[in-house]
Amino acid sequence: MQTLLDLKELGKRLKKIDMLILALLKRRMDLALQVGAFKIKEKQTIFRSDVEDSRLAEFREWAIAHKMNPHFAEAIFYLIIGESCKQQMIQLQASVGIPATEVATEEDDYRVLRENLLLLAAEESKTYNDSYATAFFATRTYLDFEIEIIKAEIAKLSNTDVALDLGCATGTLTRILAGHFKKVVGYDISPEMIAVARSKEHTAASLDLSFEVVDIENGLPNQDNSVSFVAMSLGTASDIRNIQTVILEIKRVLKPGGRFLCSFYNREALLYRWDFMPWPVALAAEINPHKNCLDVHYDDKVLSVYARPYSVEEVRQVFSGALDISSVLTYPTLSPILPNDLFENQPEVQTAVAKIERTLLESGTGAYILVTGEKPM
Repeated sequence: MQTLLDLKELGKRLKKIDMLILALLKRRMDLALQVGAFKIKEKQTIFRSDVEDSRLAEFREWAIAHKMNPHFAEAIFYLIIGESCKQQMIQLQASVGIPATEVATEEDDYRVLRENLLLLAAEESKTYNDSYATAFFATRTYLDFEIEIIKAEIAKLSNTDVALDLGCATGTLTRILAGHFKKVVGYDISPEMIAVARSKEHTAASLDLSFEVVDIENGLPNQDNSVSFVAMSLGTASDIRNIQTVILEIKRVLKPGGRFLCSFYNREALLYRWDFMPWPVALAAEINPHKNCLDVHYDDKVLSVYARPYSVEEVRQVFSGALDISSVLTYPTLSPILPNDLFENQPEVQTAVAKIERTLLESGTGAYILVTGEKPM
């Protein structure tokens, strides 16, 4: 005999489903705005009755097949489609009077994505640590794993004079490195991120710790053979357009036997085997394979910035002839494909999934590619 759940437990389950429905609706409205932008650009009609009728018919058929009231299903989606068209009409009104622009070139796209990166950094600089460390489970577990790998790499060093944190943001990793090296410097392209990082320097006043605004694509302001360890964490290596130039710079500044960790976004991750995930995933940022960029979530918005995803083989080729690779791992695999809400207030689930993730390190299907190695002696 099936045990009946009490109202409290049933209420918890209903709430979880309701919140997922809301998250899916938000996801759908975001897509509707993308559809609206395309229609406006191509001068297409906002409301298309034939498309609406066809979809409503599909919903009715599905409802009947699954023993659900077809009138209810049709009514729900009639409202959803209506709201989508309304939002697209608002888009159209806002675009009236704006002159048409020329077709964007690849350089134009790159410039916009680069500007978005600086805009995102400026807006996120004061809340960056909290939003990335706590809001998304897959990102949080990745950061924990990355720090574990970095500490293991540091333990292999015979010299711990200087460490560099490339793309340091507000300096969270930089401060961790400061506990292991005589001198640590964090570089970031964003003045706002560096300002916040410097404002926290008093917490490590006894350490030789500094932060500088540097576009690392233009080179590193360090002498040859002067650095013990270099870190480019959280996918930063994919944010660099001319990554091989930066890797040659890392080789130049590293001491012989000096070590590095570089993190890339993985084009072959399990997450991207699906063309599209309908629910909000447990990552703070995910590759958009159709736009060849990174979609970053913040304050219930999504901003696209430049990022190039790589395969494991492509990453190996990037380092070929420059630095010796010790390991190539991908992480995490499963948690990025699941709705983030599933992990909220579920410590046992989080622990279990993290353990499973460890068994998939060499599968090549994790969201990030972590590369470690050294400069030849």
